[in-house]
Amino acid sequence: MDAGLAAVLGATVGALGTAAAGATAALLSRSTARHQVRTETLRALRESRRATYASYAKTIDHYLDRLATTLIPLERVERFPDQREVWTENAHKQWKEALRYRQTEVDTQRVLLQLDATRPVAEGAQQVAKWCVLLSRATGRAIADLKGQDLDTGPLSSPSPNYAQLLMDEGFDPEKPDLERLRSRAREAYNAFLSTAAADLGEASILA
Repeated sequence: MDAGLAAVLGATVGALGTAAAGATAALLSRSTARHQVRTETLRALRESRRATYASYAKTIDHYLDRLATTLIPLERVERFPDQREVWTENAHKQWKEALRYRQTEVDTQRVLLQLDATRPVAEGAQQVAKWCVLLSRATGRAIADLKGQDLDTGPLSSPSPNYAQLLMDEGFDPEKPDLERLRSRAREAYNAFLSTAAADLGEASILA
């Protein structure tokens, strides 16, 4: 082969090799960049969900504490019947404060959760909401019975038209459900939600 032709072919092959190596490097670089973007996107999504789950959990925890506080004066009505009116009014006041909290903080967090949650977490939140509604409504009815009048629920319409049936399905007397047992069931649903949310994120706890 002519020396000049060999030199041209050698240069051409070298150029092709360099171009191929450059293309491969570019592809690898783009692939790495896409992987990094994808990893960062997933991390941001996970952090967003974690924040949403934790915020909802803390709000529900506070709401359940408010309802539990409402039960204290109701229990004292039975222990101190001569102070029935005082303890009934205390219970009514606590209940109204819990209701206002539910209409603002709880409902806001519930909407945010539904927008961000995976299906298992959303279903767990629905169970929490069910038991919170049953506990709140049963507590309100107990107070209304003591006062001899219906309670004003403000702009909040009845969220559970099948209230009596739901209670019966769960083994409660719809006329006079066990409030402490209802509170316990609400807490159980709340703890189940925490476990589901943590498992969804691959963590031990969302409140740690």
